[in-house]
Amino acid sequence: MFSITAVIEGQGQTGTPAAFKFPGGEMQVTVPAALRAQADAAREFRIHALLKSADDVMQLLLLTDALRRLNPAAPVHLDMPYVPYARQDRVCNPGEALGAAVFCKLINDQQYATVTIVEPHSDVTPALLQRVRVVDAAAFLKKALAAPAFAQGVTLMAPDAGARKRVQALAKALGVADVRYAEKVRDPLTGRITETRVPDDIPAQPVLVVDDICDGGRTFLELAAALRDRTGQPLYLYVTHGIFSKGLAELKSRYAEIFTAYDWTATEGAASSPAAVRVN
Repeated sequence: MFSITAVIEGQGQTGTPAAFKFPGGEMQVTVPAALRAQADAAREFRIHALLKSADDVMQLLLLTDALRRLNPAAPVHLDMPYVPYARQDRVCNPGEALGAAVFCKLINDQQYATVTIVEPHSDVTPALLQRVRVVDAAAFLKKALAAPAFAQGVTLMAPDAGARKRVQALAKALGVADVRYAEKVRDPLTGRITETRVPDDIPAQPVLVVDDICDGGRTFLELAAALRDRTGQPLYLYVTHGIFSKGLAELKSRYAEIFTAYDWTATEGAASSPAAVRVN
């Protein structure tokens, strides 16, 4: 999903590029006619890109080239909330690629004036990207915490060791006193979760599981089962990037409500305006 904003005489004008896939599989994009007509007057361009597939990545590269052909002097900024391959931030097995490094080099080669990303999976991605600006999840999570269910208190739950530091920082920023941490073990060859543990007691208040990404959702299903051995309180889920590649039905059966900033299951127009919204 893409949009382009051209800043012309101090005002932003936004349009949606058209995309076309040739029978052989190649992509092409076209800048909207209204923006093409005023491209010479643009002081800068900003691309907002929610990248869902390899085709989307190619469209981003094509769109960047198209804008620079229209106005080579105007800097191009990239807003890329979700960074593809950010989860491939280390080589787990011999013979594998370091996916995060490969993708970030591709972005760096485009020489964007700035690259704005939202809550990357780890510190590796910001270290690999040039001219990067990182937006944390505090503003989105704050909207979720305003839900009536949390009016009398809430426990934030980090689903694994990787999320612990991130959830600690969010709790501190938002003034949430109760934070707990789960532990999970994965098979490095398959990525399958072999065990999930909740080692500490849970306060008698709702639990909000907090993480950056929900893809298939297995992490959160296993965690919900482990939490049920510790508490009878209602469970809630917040993720910044809601991919939900396996759908939401099973997650909804375990969690009273689900919140996300970027809902990949939403319509294109709705998904372009981030907010911590319920997706159920």
